[in-house]
Amino acid sequence: MRKLHQHFLSGSSILNEEVALARLKKGDVVLEIGAGPAYLTRKLAAKANVLAVEKDAKFIPVLQGMNNVQAFHEDALAFLKKDRSFNKVVSNIPYYISQPLLLSILRKKWEICVLLVQKEFAEKALSHDKLGLLVQDCCDAEIAGFVPAEAFAPKGIDSAFLVLRQKKPMDKKLWAFLRRAYSMKNKNASALPGCPENLRVKKIHMLSLDELKEIAAKNA
Repeated sequence: MRKLHQHFLSGSSILNEEVALARLKKGDVVLEIGAGPAYLTRKLAAKANVLAVEKDAKFIPVLQGMNNVQAFHEDALAFLKKDRSFNKVVSNIPYYISQPLLLSILRKKWEICVLLVQKEFAEKALSHDKLGLLVQDCCDAEIAGFVPAEAFAPKGIDSAFLVLRQKKPMDKKLWAFLRRAYSMKNKNASALPGCPENLRVKKIHMLSLDELKEIAAKNA
């Protein structure tokens, strides 16, 4: 069984900042992945209804006893495959599955997503690589603040708040195209079928999102 590598953020001021980034209002349904000992859950449940997903059974009784909280003893990736509705996401996600979780979240429909992630992963999500380009197509994205490793118990990893405001759910065909294209990112764009003449001499990793989408449309 995979070790969960649990590091919990309990500092009230940092958690308050995280909650504030989601702009919660009455009637919101918030997905929290990896609720753990409910430090963040309590603050979310004071403002909205919470779907708290937790894989570790020892935390479930506490979560089940909270007002405005539905607790799910479940793997988050499995939960996200189900037809559950929520309009916001606020989570300190398990770092070892950050990318699969982000991709699963991007497939769903929501308004605002606030994720505490490893600092390097937040920067990757805003980069000009395939994941960053996908995020750019789906969302307006920003890094809204940093959290030092010392803020976690036990000591964790330098982290960041990644804030996403969804424009549309993931275009699965575009993601498949970006994965293929970036498997040969240092080649000229002429390696991509349907590449227009004026882009053929550019390296694939130098193409803009709009240019890549233009080529992807010809491969649909």
